[in-house]
Amino acid sequence: MVTLFKKIVGYALVALMIFSSMPTATEATSIRPMHIPITANGKTIQTDTSPIMVNNRVLVPFRAISQSMGANIFWNANTKQVTVQKNKKVIFLTVQSTTATMNDQTVTLDSPPIIYRGRTFVPVRFVAEALDANVQWTGKEVRISWSTLQTSAGAVYVNQTKVTNNAMTDGVYTYVPLKKLLTAIDVNVDWIETEETMIVRLSRGQMSITAGKKQLIVDDHEIVAPLAPIRLNDEWYVSASWVMTVFGAQMTRNGNNDLFFSIPRTTFRSPLLPIAETSIAVPQHVTTPKMADDRRLLISDNPEVLTPVSVPNQQATLALDHVQGQQGTMDHRVFGWHVNNLGTRATVAIIVDNRSSSDIIVTNIKGTSRTSPNSWGHYDVGLPLAETVLRQALTTAPTVKVKAGTSTVIQAFDVSNNQLLGFLYDFTIQQENGTGNYRIRTVVTSSSANFSTISPTLAPLDSYATHPRGAWKGTTLEATLPTYTIDNEPVAYSISNGKTDHLLSVANALSDPTETVHNPGHYGLTYRLSLPIQNETGEIQTVRLRFSARGGSYCGAVKVNGVVYVIPPLQPFTQSASVDYIVFSNQDMISLEFMHAGGAALPLGVEVSTVRK
Repeated sequence: MVTLFKKIVGYALVALMIFSSMPTATEATSIRPMHIPITANGKTIQTDTSPIMVNNRVLVPFRAISQSMGANIFWNANTKQVTVQKNKKVIFLTVQSTTATMNDQTVTLDSPPIIYRGRTFVPVRFVAEALDANVQWTGKEVRISWSTLQTSAGAVYVNQTKVTNNAMTDGVYTYVPLKKLLTAIDVNVDWIETEETMIVRLSRGQMSITAGKKQLIVDDHEIVAPLAPIRLNDEWYVSASWVMTVFGAQMTRNGNNDLFFSIPRTTFRSPLLPIAETSIAVPQHVTTPKMADDRRLLISDNPEVLTPVSVPNQQATLALDHVQGQQGTMDHRVFGWHVNNLGTRATVAIIVDNRSSSDIIVTNIKGTSRTSPNSWGHYDVGLPLAETVLRQALTTAPTVKVKAGTSTVIQAFDVSNNQLLGFLYDFTIQQENGTGNYRIRTVVTSSSANFSTISPTLAPLDSYATHPRGAWKGTTLEATLPTYTIDNEPVAYSISNGKTDHLLSVANALSDPTETVHNPGHYGLTYRLSLPIQNETGEIQTVRLRFSARGGSYCGAVKVNGVVYVIPPLQPFTQSASVDYIVFSNQDMISLEFMHAGGAALPLGVEVSTVRK
């Protein structure tokens, strides 16, 4: 139907040229130009002349109405007659005549087609409604709308809640009403609409969609959906495949052709900090950080996007930490962040290769993992991981024995195509006898291959997306800030700035330098700050801790004197999240512990100020 509509434009142009050359006696004072916009299905029609008002009837430039409605146009110079054809309807209009014919039936017009100042005008309401469109004159604009969708059998359910009695179809694909779907997902949803765009704010983020475009923006990330949204009147319709791609929904149908969408919703046990459109003081760098532990950290984040190029032969080792000469016990942490774009389901795993002559025991295994469409990675993966770590709520797993000369899977994760996987696992390796010689690897396969047979040769690094990969000693940074005195001016500090507190460099890595990419953002670590407070006022005071993105969009979690808060995605420099802390005594100490969510851009600014009474 769209192709047919486009063919019309050429005929319309021919008709307009002929019309503009015809003499007319209708240029009279009863004709009043109207400087009003015309919209067709929510999109403003660009015209080179304004509509006119004739006897309280709105007439529009013929080119505008023909292009917006997509009708075939034919001009008969002998009879001065226009033929308008769309689908099974044929309409005959004659210039200066109040009589029209529609499918061989004569119809009387309130206002005839006329030529005014070299342009042909037609009665908008008659032509539009004759072609099954709705016309509305709001007093400010002319709105024309028509449906390219038809009602389809079957209701639509989202998380067991019915959102509509009938889906819609364009004859091939199934569409559902977006606003009703959003309301079923999130009770806190709201949206702002323009003629062509819709900005949606959810509890777990923001997205911007455009009618007729497959591309949409979710928390600053562009996502390409299979089909574009359709806007009809005051509703937006999206295809079932759009819902599955954007929200990671699972869809099923029953015998009545009802659609059932299951859309996971992230819930946090900790409160989300409020966001304000407020910047912080210019931060100064923290200069005295140090590692507080010796747990070995393995980062598996490059290549972040797993494709047939980055994962040759459908399998690869993604990261590797080789421990040799270790006796007794060693604590480990493995942090991973990968997107499956292999075109099929894949499995990512943490494995231990025991290359020594005696058995090793893997104990104290605990961790967490999350998967989600990449569009909601902040809320579905990064933030839940950060919150879980700070709440010390990692899930425990049974002890594993790895016999000499064998490999054992510590944890495996199934990842659907186009899904993001994030994980963090801690464990301790005990060498029963002798000297340790083992490898900890993250591996991926899209086949049924045995993990132990996957070559230890590392996947090639993605040099264009410099995400970290490598092994380092330490998973907790700590630093003490200068004392803040109540009623002083606000002061801010920059952490994970990649300069003064950059301890996870290639030079400091335990892994092969040629296979290592530095980790200035401290992913997989926690960062502790001690902030002394001096209160010389003799009164109870309140200080405000404000957190601001300093590089790109930031999100993470923070623990303030034992209480965990979630920092939602913040736009750099212009937005901040805050929490207040009450100071009762002359001296106090605020303990802050951060974990940056995967996908956050560093550094992070931390400001302290006094709340004025």
